[in-house]
Amino acid sequence: MKNFTVEADGATFDFNTMNIQRLQLFQVYVTHNGEKKRFHMQINDQGEFKITDPQSCPEEYHRTEDQLSKAIQIYGKP
Repeated sequence: MKNFTVEADGATFDFNTMNIQRLQLFQVYVTHNGEKKRFHMQINDQGEFKITDPQSCPEEYHRTEDQLSKAIQIYGKP
């Protein structure tokens, strides 16, 4: 089940929450070079969502981390 979708840096990111009680962990899907990639973003002690597995996220999208974190805080509310 997809929670929400965000366009960032010319790509479409689909977010699925892993915790229905509160914002904590999301699976994020993006299509890169025709292939669907999945990575995770989890909240840290500062209240920001960070990519937990950078090797799973295409390198060119690492720079969108702050933008994706803000999108989770806006659109990811349970």
